[in-house]
Amino acid sequence: MTVQIHNSKYERIQQKAEPVILHIVDLLQKGYSICTASSFGKDSSAVLVLFFEALKRAKAQGIDLPRCYISHSNTGIENPAMDSYTGEMLGYVDRFIEQQDLPVEVVLAEPSLSASFMYATVGRGKLPRFVDSKHRECSIDWKIKPQQKALKRIRKQAGEGRDLVVLVGTRSSESAVRGERMSQSGHTATALIPEEGKTSLFSNAPIADWEMTDIWELLMAVDSERNGIYATYVPSFEHTLELYKASNEGMCAVIVGDGGNKAACGSRHGCGICTIAGKKDKSMTAMIESEPETFGYLDGINRLRNFIVRTQHDFGRREWFQRGISDIGYVALSPDNYSSRMRRELLRYMLTLDIREQERAEEHAGALTRGDIADTPANRRLAHPQFEWITPKMLLAIDFAWGIYGAFEHAFPALREWYEIVHLGRRYEIPDVAEDEYPRIPVPEKRYFYIGAYEHKWRIDGLRNIFGEGINPSRRPDRPPFGAYRDAETGETRRVAYFEEEDELNIDGMEANLFLMEYEEIYFATLSLENADGVRYLLDRGLVKVGRGQIATYDKIARRAQHWMRLEEDLNVYDIQQYAIENSISKAEHFRLLEEYQQRIAAQASDQGNLDLFAEEAA
Repeated sequence: MTVQIHNSKYERIQQKAEPVILHIVDLLQKGYSICTASSFGKDSSAVLVLFFEALKRAKAQGIDLPRCYISHSNTGIENPAMDSYTGEMLGYVDRFIEQQDLPVEVVLAEPSLSASFMYATVGRGKLPRFVDSKHRECSIDWKIKPQQKALKRIRKQAGEGRDLVVLVGTRSSESAVRGERMSQSGHTATALIPEEGKTSLFSNAPIADWEMTDIWELLMAVDSERNGIYATYVPSFEHTLELYKASNEGMCAVIVGDGGNKAACGSRHGCGICTIAGKKDKSMTAMIESEPETFGYLDGINRLRNFIVRTQHDFGRREWFQRGISDIGYVALSPDNYSSRMRRELLRYMLTLDIREQERAEEHAGALTRGDIADTPANRRLAHPQFEWITPKMLLAIDFAWGIYGAFEHAFPALREWYEIVHLGRRYEIPDVAEDEYPRIPVPEKRYFYIGAYEHKWRIDGLRNIFGEGINPSRRPDRPPFGAYRDAETGETRRVAYFEEEDELNIDGMEANLFLMEYEEIYFATLSLENADGVRYLLDRGLVKVGRGQIATYDKIARRAQHWMRLEEDLNVYDIQQYAIENSISKAEHFRLLEEYQQRIAAQASDQGNLDLFAEEAA
């Protein structure tokens, strides 16, 4: 194969790149639809460069191009520096596709609302995955499932009968384990590996045999200002290189040569609050320390991450009430999810970080306008907020979860925190927790507290909206005044607030934003409303749409939460959880009482059997 050399300086890497480009052109000519999975890290960026070059050549050759795709996944809590960067890259990609008139669609994948960190952890209190966790549920919920969903959509759009090849940026030299796995699965630069159970879906690792230095050599060789060998979607990859340099304390093998730290350009960037990273997020810490002027805004996020990791074994920040009730009316007590106070702490810290980032960006923009700082690409980026953890949509999701789980007594508890931070000027500092302040300790043995039953005798608990039932017929005559579902346990029909359903829990971002503007006006009017009133309002207005068939679960959770709030009020105690722990019995004592109860039930059944026997004889 003869390769036309565009620039002798890049001859070696062009010799490496041309076979890959021709391979992709061949796939297009054979009618394969192609999807490249891109995180915009170094490896996937290299694949994207080769993919675009192949598309341009195939188009120039008159090949009838199929619809192709670029899929990008965002967990929702990415490292803000990477999130800002990928947003910039997506902008370049969109413009390039339009300019070159290429049949390519960008498909974005993100976690479902119910699986997101904001709803699951800050809202419901589900613990994040820590370094000692056996399972990586976060990776499954935030990356794998969204990507699978996006791929399903792509396959549907590609059309039946059209084979789809997914280009991935995996390389054998990344690690011994990765190399072994690729070898076992048969991955080579040209092999099309069929996905298990799918006859028309294949994966291909076109840079399987590339080294890390090859990757960076290609990215540097397409710089438009250096007479690059390929005109691609971005003028240069300087921004990419800057991020990798910063995450390795400012060093990179591409710059300092073989004597430098070659691992620098292979640094990995995870979520902004990556608790699986362990005691320290090395890449984020390196970014902050190596370039404080550029990445200093990450410091608060890094401190929040460390706070979460270092309080892992602080059981005082946990919810101890278990869900079920034993046959004798006891509920188990054991540290489980985050408590309502911990969830509120997390929201307060994140809202404070958001507002301070807005203030930092405004100050930076002013300095740039005045000429106090240099007009550079980095400074122009920093003139805009680099992150917003708590969007209006996520704020309403958290508020809905807090209301359902009875985290606080008053309505709109999360919105109240937002209002007081954004409009009343409150700020919350993330505490410094020493690494060894909460050492790993065994989980305490379960204890048991008597509650009887969750159901209120008047059956008015849960999500029932009696006020809405009365007023909705005249206020909204075009729809049912209330919602209802059939209780799976009792078979009875239960009334709840009017609600709307979608395939999964959903909140429209625009509607959420408009409601926050409205809430600014009604803040003081909501201070006297009870917890469940906020949830009923969100449902009745259709601001929160629940997943199909999920309303029964939400109603049951709400009734359980309201029981604890009512019990706390009846007992006139400040902290019902602490009261329950102090007035609980041991596991052994509960087992004894349960055994006695079961013996009584068995005896009664035996007596009843004898009575039936004598009754039959008498007849």
